[in-house]
Amino acid sequence: MSELVTALVTIILLVIVYLAGLSFLTRQDHLKAVDNRQLEACPKTPNCVISNAIRDKYSIAPFDLLQHNPAQSWQQLIQAIQQSGGHILVEDGRYLHAVFSSSLFRFRDDLEAVLKEDRIDVRSASRAGKSDFGQNRKRLEKIRSLYHSFMTE
Repeated sequence: MSELVTALVTIILLVIVYLAGLSFLTRQDHLKAVDNRQLEACPKTPNCVISNAIRDKYSIAPFDLLQHNPAQSWQQLIQAIQQSGGHILVEDGRYLHAVFSSSLFRFRDDLEAVLKEDRIDVRSASRAGKSDFGQNRKRLEKIRSLYHSFMTE
């Protein structure tokens, strides 16, 4: 019985060490050059959503401009991201890169947004792992809800 407990404890410790190491490896922020601030396609792993996706499983709706006002819409998106726990790394009025960290192992996810003439395209992706259990989609929908709620205040 004690061998089974020892093996189980060892496996649990290895999993924790693996997850902590993976979290540490994703800490480095990779910022895009000013001339390359566009949304890249999602990788083939199901831990990303993007509003201009070719493949349906990665697709999410872009953010509509509020009252056809790009500047106000952009500011409300920034506010919604910050209220959702995002830390904005880059924001130049047309491109935004924010980072979110999970509570347990501090895994980092990247959120990018690009302001277009008639919408805001968005991309949210995990930096590590193969699955995010739908967290990137849920995060963007929470941000969308906050974004729209500012109009009713």
